[in-house]
Amino acid sequence: MIRIIAIATLLFFNGHLLKSQSDPPKLVVGIVIDQMRFDHLYKYQERFSNGGFKRIMREGFNYKNTQFNYVPTVTAAGHASIYTGTTPSTHGIIGNSWYQRSTKQAITNIGDMNELIVGTTAVNSYGASPRNLLTTTITDQLRMGTNFRAKVISVSLKDRGAILPGGHAANAAYWHDWKSSPGYFISSSYYMDELPNWVTKFNKLEKSDSYLTDSWSTLYPIESYTLSAPDDNNYERALGGKTSPTFPYDFKSMRERYREVGSEFQLIWVTPAGNSLLTDFAIEAIKNEGLGTDDITDFINISYTVTDIIGHTFGPQSVEFEDVILRLDRNIESLLKSLDATVGTGNYLLFLTSDHGSVPVASYLADNKLPAGLVNIQKYEAALLSHLNSKYGTNEWIENFDGESVYLNRDLIKQKKLSLRVVQQEAADFLITLEDVTGALTASNLQSKSYGYGMNKMLQNGYHSKRSGDVILVFKPGYVQNLDPRITMQKVKGTTHGSGYAYDTHVPMLWFGKSIPKGKSVRKVSVIDIAPSIAQKLNIAYPSGSTGEPLIELFE
Repeated sequence: MIRIIAIATLLFFNGHLLKSQSDPPKLVVGIVIDQMRFDHLYKYQERFSNGGFKRIMREGFNYKNTQFNYVPTVTAAGHASIYTGTTPSTHGIIGNSWYQRSTKQAITNIGDMNELIVGTTAVNSYGASPRNLLTTTITDQLRMGTNFRAKVISVSLKDRGAILPGGHAANAAYWHDWKSSPGYFISSSYYMDELPNWVTKFNKLEKSDSYLTDSWSTLYPIESYTLSAPDDNNYERALGGKTSPTFPYDFKSMRERYREVGSEFQLIWVTPAGNSLLTDFAIEAIKNEGLGTDDITDFINISYTVTDIIGHTFGPQSVEFEDVILRLDRNIESLLKSLDATVGTGNYLLFLTSDHGSVPVASYLADNKLPAGLVNIQKYEAALLSHLNSKYGTNEWIENFDGESVYLNRDLIKQKKLSLRVVQQEAADFLITLEDVTGALTASNLQSKSYGYGMNKMLQNGYHSKRSGDVILVFKPGYVQNLDPRITMQKVKGTTHGSGYAYDTHVPMLWFGKSIPKGKSVRKVSVIDIAPSIAQKLNIAYPSGSTGEPLIELFE
């Protein structure tokens, strides 16, 4: 008798017995939570609801040792890496912005002056598209694999959080336009000539305005936030004319101050209401686009932005950050309930991760006698220029010194008939002598050598020959860049990110829903493993530059 296996085919992968799915989900839901570290899942879990993060962790699979495998760990690079299944060395998004040698100025990751913004009421002074992304995404592959019948929608408050996950072939990417009044969701002419009726209808509800008529108080009694620093401390910025960074936040009065400087609706990015607004919009997108309603798998990306803005403003030790995470848990619960009702429990596949973590506020670390410091970039640039002047003669040897990346004046070096490789090494050898620098690799070495592990490998994974600098630097753990020499350690407020250290690289990765087993693993994996895993689940081609591996536990 021949036994027919209807649900899956068995195969071996690296010695593991795996199942190749033949019954794909109706909808894939990608959730990216900006600046959420892995430990945040556990630090606050006692007060999570049963239907949000806890439900995903309880019923799904938890990769507890998910690490980014490149530097820099920033928003654009993170979103691109998650959805392309590879690192900046291949997909080309080496930062939120980078120095462009051909124009001798900085460009943004999704900036595209050949496109227009669709749906804004503000002055249309910039455009946006995914054209700087050099490879396909898993969402592109889904579109191609279904002869473009699958729908792909991507939403975020940030433009890059929407555009990069959507890839080149998305039906639409939408983000929040805080510059307009009253805070509409907008898109790009890359995707459409005008907003769909359902988006226009949603915008007319003016939910940004409605959410900012309330005030923000803590979800629980403020004295119970014992996992955070006191509400009033020296590590946080004050908002909107407030004299201290303390609860409650009266939006009605604060927005008047923001309106004076033309950023009234940016306030929603610094409040839990921003996550609620995005959740509302995502639910409407699923319903109105009919995602997950037929036998062709669709895809929605939802990228939550507020956690990142809260972290930069107040820091991860703040009551504000804790309260945002607790309220985001309720947003996730609402989203799951809506998915259960519209797509059907067990009919969708969901993953949840982050684009990067964050370092504790440098002044907070220092006050608690933990390693921390400020790297004075202007001082380092001046010191390097002085050294190169003494070596090669006084001239403009540096085109751009952008934090970890040093762009030398290649035209000048060529004019002086010097070896670029030699000048790069001279700069690196000098910079490594500076007090807070622990690593300095040249572009020549990154192109010609193969680093197998450690920070050098992460630098190589983040280096792109056409876009990166001539020397890439690494600073001490806990040390953050200081672009303003007037800022002292005592004045540092809010956190940052971008390094290859664990506080920036260790993020959550949860899987939930159709064909996802229950369990957890401490095996070291990377976010670049997400895209090839989805490809295997959907039986479609990997993204063009994919270097990740399928997560075998999801198929065993």
